[in-house]
Amino acid sequence: MKKISYGFSQLMKLHLHDYHVNLKAKMVPFAGYDMPVQYPLGVLKEHLYCRESCGLFDVSHMGQIKVFGEDRMKFVETLTTGEFQSKKSGQSVLCLILNEKAGIIDDTIVAKRDDHIHIVVNAGNKFIDMKQMDKIIKEYNYKVQYEYLKDKPLIAVQGPNAHKVLNEVFGTEHNLDKIPFMFMVNIQKNGIDYQINRCGYTGEDGYEISVDNSKAEELCDKLLATKMTQFCGLGARDSLRLEAGLCLHGHEMDDTISPYEAKLMWTVRKPNKETGKYNESAAFIGRDALPQRQKDSKFKRMGFITQSGIARPPCDIEFQGQKIGSVTSGTYSPNLKKGLGFAFINNEYAKDGTQLQADIRGSKVNITLSPTPFVPQRYYKPEKK
Repeated sequence: MKKISYGFSQLMKLHLHDYHVNLKAKMVPFAGYDMPVQYPLGVLKEHLYCRESCGLFDVSHMGQIKVFGEDRMKFVETLTTGEFQSKKSGQSVLCLILNEKAGIIDDTIVAKRDDHIHIVVNAGNKFIDMKQMDKIIKEYNYKVQYEYLKDKPLIAVQGPNAHKVLNEVFGTEHNLDKIPFMFMVNIQKNGIDYQINRCGYTGEDGYEISVDNSKAEELCDKLLATKMTQFCGLGARDSLRLEAGLCLHGHEMDDTISPYEAKLMWTVRKPNKETGKYNESAAFIGRDALPQRQKDSKFKRMGFITQSGIARPPCDIEFQGQKIGSVTSGTYSPNLKKGLGFAFINNEYAKDGTQLQADIRGSKVNITLSPTPFVPQRYYKPEKK
């Protein structure tokens, strides 16, 4: 994987930086921000608390962008790989932003709204993404404008009790426990506006709440007052997303990696099987390069479980002493009580169940390629009537 440079001359601070410091969070640099990596509870207990009750994550470093204008659908279909024509208002889509060579500039969640498109992108890439947006607007002459919501903190509420927490904080009259997975709504409570999307990055049921900066501390106080929540840091967020089989840009993705190699083709718009035509108003950038990228691909992302130890990047993966891959992410799984992670593996060996070795600082550790997610994803799905 190429080394990512975020291009920030100094660390930026979250709107709630002092709030986290008062909670005795340990702060570390991440994606250009000073971020909480853990709280006094510790990474392992934070991880388990999220799986068992409800973890809170400050993800305000992410980029929130609103796109307006009559060409907004053409614009977002050019910018991303998502399919939006069939989506309802409020429905969200996980998709990719590709370059002309079908490398992954970023992954993003895009929500279709009545009068605009709402986009959430990764912190380290948000200014790169906005440059790409500017380029598309200029080259295609699209009639759109976008707004970067820099003063809107974003709090993720994740875990099996997330719906109970939101009902207690916002009341049952908003039916937040009934919102389908990957749907966004706007509500008002006591004169305060909230934007809530049922999504997350842990594999658990959960929500991401966007609120004005002046009301963010009040929101966090109310979430903590439910006694069902605990703030969790980047350490737990990483082990949770890995257990859930979720990729991280800069590790399993970058602008040299294609959706085929990252095994993310399920996020890419496809033609109708019967007509062969795309349901779209514009083609996404990178589409023409995808067939050749698939043909030329020599490796793919695979999950693995270690027999002992933890294989982290840049560990080599070997077969009979020959390097056939490299680790992109690795961690200890508090739920499985063993090491696991992702690696790019040469196609010849990229089959679940294959026994290989990881070179961990000169020690050869046995690993087994494994299907993902490593633990079941528990996103909310309404009962079918």
